Amino acid sequence: MELLAAFERSGDGVYAVDSDQRIVFWNAEAQRLLGHAASEVMGKHCYDVIAGGDHLGHPFCGPDCPVIECARKGRAPENYDVHTRTAAGKSCWINVSIIVLKGRTARSTIAVHLFRDVTTRRRGELELRQALHKASAPEREGEPSGRAASRLTRREAEVLQMLACGLDNRTIGETLGVSATTVRNHIEHLL
Repeated sequence: MELLAAFERSGDGVYAVDSDQRIVFWNAEAQRLLGHAASEVMGKHCYDVIAGGDHLGHPFCGPDCPVIECARKGRAPENYDVHTRTAAGKSCWINVSIIVLKGRTARSTIAVHLFRDVTTRRRGELELRQALHKASAPEREGEPSGRAASRLTRREAEVLQMLACGLDNRTIGETLGVSATTVRNHIEHLL
């Protein structure tokens, strides 16, 4: 725990979770960014506090999330963006990086989450995407304004969710227990 105390001075929000996904550390910057005091979140499941989702509103955080699965295996995934809400209910996006503090056993491993607010960047990207879509696909009279999205399989939705969070094919495959080639095939079906 002395090592975690060093994160108190971080310019990033920092929280750490144990192998049960319970918050064991929450710094002052995390409180400033998300509005939760350490005393309110300590011992709670990270997925109940962060309750993160992807850009479509689908939940990302939950029991046995891909990030924790990677940490349990002693690996840290690439950084990713997740949509959450502050304690006051304000919508925000955070970019999260993970540091895995590997313990002597899988149960003693701690996943340290360093995060920063990227709401302005994400809103700009959304506005740009909408403007590009509007410019590249002008509506013609009598044509429908869009197609209904085809339904995804459960596995395709999982792969899409992990891609949206910035995980690479190898990490997705390891998390799902499939090969990187299988992940690539799912991505091809998505496209």
